[in-house]
Amino acid sequence: MKEFLNVVRILIAIDVGIVVFCYLEDNMIWLYNTQIAFFSVSLIILGSFVGYSNMVKAQIQNGNVGEDILKKYEDPYNMDDEEDEINEKELEKYKNKKLKWYEAILFYFKGGLNVIRILGYVFLIAGFIWLTKNNIFDYLSFLFAVSIVPVVALIYLYMAKKRMKN
Repeated sequence: MKEFLNVVRILIAIDVGIVVFCYLEDNMIWLYNTQIAFFSVSLIILGSFVGYSNMVKAQIQNGNVGEDILKKYEDPYNMDDEEDEINEKELEKYKNKKLKWYEAILFYFKGGLNVIRILGYVFLIAGFIWLTKNNIFDYLSFLFAVSIVPVVALIYLYMAKKRMKN
């Protein structure tokens, strides 16, 4: 969580710099485009973080720590293991617990689907439509602002990885 808050602080500082730059240049079109794109992508990233964080916490509470979940679906009877034979009672227990294929898909997408992330996508689309309807859409400023969050996150992760190695 500390790392996430550090990235948020950096993103807020960059956004303040963009706002100041747009006001100093008196370019309101760039301001509208960058703020809509930056805010929506930030919501999408925040929603992804919260969703996957909640999914991991739920897995830890369920006791699925260190367990390969896909192995349950690919090899539910542990046939690949070279250990002891599986008795019939264990085999029946696994047959009753086996999830359907669509339940496995929903299990993995559950972390990616949450209200904050969906609102981010809605805001991105609505902002794009609003900008184009008012003839103030500028693709350079919009793409610039959309790329800020992933670039900052990648640079931060790279720097954090270097710090951990030292």
